[in-house]
Amino acid sequence: MTLDGIITFTRLAGHLKRDILQPQPIHDSDPNFPPAVLPDSVASFLGTALGIPVDVMDDCWDIFSQYVWETPSQPLDSEDYRLFKSYGWQHAAVTLYPPNVCCTNDNCPKKVPLKKENQKKVVVYTRDVGTQPAYAIHYYCPKCETTYHNNYRVKAGERVYYPGTPNFIQVGEHQYVENTLANGWRAKMLLGWFSATNASRLYEYTMTDRTYFQSSEWGLSNRLTTNHIWDGFTILSLLEDAVARSRLLRVPHIGSQADRFKVAMEERNRWIILNGQPDAVRHACDRCMRIFSMPDGSYEKCQAIVGDGLSIGRPCCGVFRCRDPLENNRHRFCAKHVELHDTCAIVGCDSPVVQTTVEDPNGGTAKIVKKKTCSLNLHQEIEKKHGERSTGSFLYKQRLQHAQISQPIDSLSTSHRVPEQDVQEDFESYLNDANGVRVHIEKNPGTVGVVDDSQEPCPSKSALGNRTVKAQFGRRRTHNEQTLVRPCGVIFARATMFGAEAVSNFLVMLKNAFSVPGAQKPEHVFYDTNCDARQQAEKDPWFKGMGMCVDAWHFRNKHAVTHEYCQLNCNPAMYPELMDAFASWFFNTSVAEQTNAWLGGYHSMCREMLPAKFDFFLDEMIRLRNIEIIQRLQEKGHHPRNY
Repeated sequence: MTLDGIITFTRLAGHLKRDILQPQPIHDSDPNFPPAVLPDSVASFLGTALGIPVDVMDDCWDIFSQYVWETPSQPLDSEDYRLFKSYGWQHAAVTLYPPNVCCTNDNCPKKVPLKKENQKKVVVYTRDVGTQPAYAIHYYCPKCETTYHNNYRVKAGERVYYPGTPNFIQVGEHQYVENTLANGWRAKMLLGWFSATNASRLYEYTMTDRTYFQSSEWGLSNRLTTNHIWDGFTILSLLEDAVARSRLLRVPHIGSQADRFKVAMEERNRWIILNGQPDAVRHACDRCMRIFSMPDGSYEKCQAIVGDGLSIGRPCCGVFRCRDPLENNRHRFCAKHVELHDTCAIVGCDSPVVQTTVEDPNGGTAKIVKKKTCSLNLHQEIEKKHGERSTGSFLYKQRLQHAQISQPIDSLSTSHRVPEQDVQEDFESYLNDANGVRVHIEKNPGTVGVVDDSQEPCPSKSALGNRTVKAQFGRRRTHNEQTLVRPCGVIFARATMFGAEAVSNFLVMLKNAFSVPGAQKPEHVFYDTNCDARQQAEKDPWFKGMGMCVDAWHFRNKHAVTHEYCQLNCNPAMYPELMDAFASWFFNTSVAEQTNAWLGGYHSMCREMLPAKFDFFLDEMIRLRNIEIIQRLQEKGHHPRNY
């Protein structure tokens, strides 16, 4: 044997350790010691691939077995993958075993290696060598009726993931994704607003070697789907969360993959609400906390928070202020108000919608077609006008532009149609006069703090006798996302505003966010409409002693000098601790708007998500961003710390 042949032999044999160990009798299956002989299938593959005569294979194993067993497995190179393909896939280049060879149930009497196994073909998506055929092996313990898979164990219909994160994450019945690849997708989403659709296209374009993997030869498709990417994102994030909280991830083993992680995501979302972002609650650094001396020689601290809203919404129930989730993102109303799908879409009309039966010309089952308005001619005319507006090419352009801010969800899409029900980004009203029904479009006013939000007005009649009618043909969306950001860029909290951005809701969010364990109230809060918020906050002793300013730019340019309360109470110049020794502002009070510019890049990605995934995705992006921000603060010498 040549030196290169010896190295290749030990590398391939080391890669096949579990394949060598599994067929051995129980008395020779101690994973700490190499078996005495190679299984015939492994010996045949190594001999054929390396040109080693079968009659000397036993001698090779006698010489190298101890070295193979004690040496950590080495990564395979491209030539190794060629050998696996050329000399048979009975031992695929990747074989996924459970991490343990024995049952790990403490109450199980069976402690010998498990030999009852099942093998199935799978596909693995790797970062460096593209799509690979593979086998997944799972063990079964007959004593405690537990099945052990590569990522998790299953007992009584529950899937319990092992501690830590596996090298390959199962994202489908026959699909696995390499951990580093899934982590790379998250990084692309974090740093480049990369959608799952674009990530799958990029992988197909740059990493899939179509000449190596032929679906017809393996019997499984090599196509990476957006669902695989989202499941990889979700499972990796949930497993990291489980590690951070010293717990195990538990999900149902039965049911669809699409619903399997919903409860786990909802539990994580509740945990964030009750405990705050893990790296933000106790964060302090030289850019968001100022230590200054008082005239008497004592020292005080000043830490600030900045609040702002962002018009990025998700589908929600069409009933004003209803927080119940939609059952799916095609509905306009939640389960509690589902009957409203059969009620006229004109605001203030409770009549049932018109239904017609259309016969199948081929003799099949007749189809029931529902309108969204009742039998009144005026209401049907309004729906017709709405339909005309929904099919106009100008509206398609307008809606597509809005739907794809700031990043297109599919960079190769050439679609020119946006389904009518999918978006209702502006507000339609209809004027009925002598000239017939005319449409009036009112743009979404965006996020600005108001004194309070109220129910939508009823249809009104102008002084000229022309009746203005409002309708809701599309789905309602949540109004905005409110963020609280430290001046250093660390995002402290996020909350969804269902109605308008009422200052009373902002105050509730602020109070709740700083009531989580370990949080300390800030000395100063910057908010665009603090002049309204402060007047309400004065009634609550929780806000006593807290400075509530308008940032310098908004104070100079957006707030009237005639507003006496604002001028006397919300001027940042009233607080010398907000300025440094050079008479410049110490804190970056524009940080929330800058942060929301980043958050707005996810508009096209999360606009169709239901609440569990929407909150989970944004919270995870915020967590990852905070980690990066704190790392940069450390590198720049701003001393990030927990207090």
